Amino acid sequence: MGIKVVGLILNPALGEKIAPVAREIVRFLAGHGVKVLVLREHARLVGMEGVDRERMREAAEALFSLGGDGTLLSCVPVAAPAGIPVLGINLGRLGFLTELGPEELFSGLEQVLAGRYCTEERLLLWGGIRRAGATVREVVALNDCVVGRGALSRPCRLEVRVDGHCAMKYNGDGIIIATPTGSTAYSFSAGGPVVAPGVDAIILTPICAHSYMVRPMVVGGGAVVEVFLETSVAGFGLSVDGHENLPLLAGDWLTVRRYPRPLRLIRTGERSFYSVLRRKLLLHGIEECRQ
Repeated sequence: MGIKVVGLILNPALGEKIAPVAREIVRFLAGHGVKVLVLREHARLVGMEGVDRERMREAAEALFSLGGDGTLLSCVPVAAPAGIPVLGINLGRLGFLTELGPEELFSGLEQVLAGRYCTEERLLLWGGIRRAGATVREVVALNDCVVGRGALSRPCRLEVRVDGHCAMKYNGDGIIIATPTGSTAYSFSAGGPVVAPGVDAIILTPICAHSYMVRPMVVGGGAVVEVFLETSVAGFGLSVDGHENLPLLAGDWLTVRRYPRPLRLIRTGERSFYSVLRRKLLLHGIEECRQ
């Protein structure tokens, strides 16, 4: 039985550039008997009534993200709790997460609606902020949970534990706790290793640690990571996939572990992580420099 209800999530920052493509996709899906749901904040772009995230989570059999990798990341809070598969449609540069580009958009959608696709599982992180003995906020991340400082903040003293054992203790600008999917994002820029998406691991990448001996670390995917803020510094917070910024206080504990469900990405063909890696990261800017 094919997909009958699709949640379409857009990048509103693209504005009028994205609206014609979104409307074409809605017409295409409707022509194939597929009901389309859009979020209220995106409804104006496609000329439809919108729904809230809870309704989309309950009704959608798949999510289609239209934009880039950042747009797909914004699907995680909707997709993760219900295990909804996500298809990334890329309107810009080559992405690590998105599957279809403008050239193969409608042929790829035909393939998905016909059931000729597979799903690729990606590890998700659950994060919980514990304050005065109570969990005050829970989050889910596909790329990373980042403890970091604001533009005018001073460094903070952090203690990082893995499975109850102290692994790092340092003064610095924070720490990136990344999945293999997120290893090519902020963690990579901060000196962390590239980890293939199929590896069961969590990457710990210190940010500007005031010690040469504090280096990135790769731990098992089943590890429980705890970060303790020893000192109080204004502006420190938790960023989740670059979409949220939650304030942290001295004495707070951040616990990060594997989320119970993986994220399922819809794939329509043989897509090489290594070819995308080479084009996006390893060769980026090299050709221009040689001229």
